[in-house]
Order: sequence, then structure tokens, then C-alpha cells
Amino acid sequence: MPKTPRSQLPADDLSGVPLDEAPARRTRLRRGGPRTPLPLLPLIAALAGVGVAYVGQSAHATQATYDAAGLSAQNLQLSTRDSQLGDDLARLESAARIVAAAQQLGMRPAGHWSYVAAQPRAVIPTPGPLLATQPGSGDPLQQFVAAVGGAFGVRGSRGAAP
Repeated sequence: MPKTPRSQLPADDLSGVPLDEAPARRTRLRRGGPRTPLPLLPLIAALAGVGVAYVGQSAHATQATYDAAGLSAQNLQLSTRDSQLGDDLARLESAARIVAAAQQLGMRPAGHWSYVAAQPRAVIPTPGPLLATQPGSGDPLQQFVAAVGGAFGVRGSRGAAP
């Protein structure tokens, strides 16, 4: 390849460049995507909130389903255990088992039955209700309060003597 002088290179040719005209304004291209207009931001935020609420509700429903299934299994297990304990209780309360246990302890059935007739005596004597009013009083409210207080065992009122 022959060597050409530096001044004769095609890139140095300035004859095709207009020097009097102003250079044409180039449109500047932005990098990145288009800008979101400001009025659309609340709509985007609302849609994002609905999405988050939907996911949260779905997660809550799924967890509730798992909990219900676990509680159902636990209920079945407890019902089975209750049935087993009821059978054990019935077996332990049977008369034949109690008689056998008593005989193992050296007890024997009684030869004859004896009855004792006794008058039941009250452990704590219960007095009749005391009225908070005088017999001649005609106030129905005081009579009602006295009757209710006597039914619950209240003995007298603040101002009355016992």
C-alpha cells in the first residue's frame, strides 16, 4: 500500500463541510425507559396495594385452612382418647371389679344388713327471714327488698336491730 501524505487523506477534506451555517440541533435521546407521568403514580400505588392485600389475604386463608385441618385431626385424636378413657372408667367402676379388689384387701360381704333410723339434724341452723320493715309499713319497695334479702339469707338492714 503506497504511503500518502497526511494532508491528502479523505478525512481531512473540508470542502464538503459548510462553515457559514449553524449546525443542526440534534435531538438528545435519553437513556432508560420513558418517564411515568405524575398522575399515574397514585393509580400504580393503588394497584400495588390491591396486589399486596390479595397476596396477604391468600396467605391468611391458606394458613387458616392448615390450622383447621390440624385442629380437625386433633379433635379426632381427642375423641378417640375420650372413648378409650370412658371404656377404662366403665371397666374400673364395675361392681365385679370392686368386689374382687375388696376381697383382695381381705374384706368379705356382710352376713346380714342393718339399718339405723336417725333423725337428721341441721348442721347450721337457718333462721327465718327477718323483715327490714315494720309490720304496719305500707312501702312496697321496702317490703320487696326485705323479701329478696330474706331469700338470700340477709339478716336485717343497716338501720334495723337484729
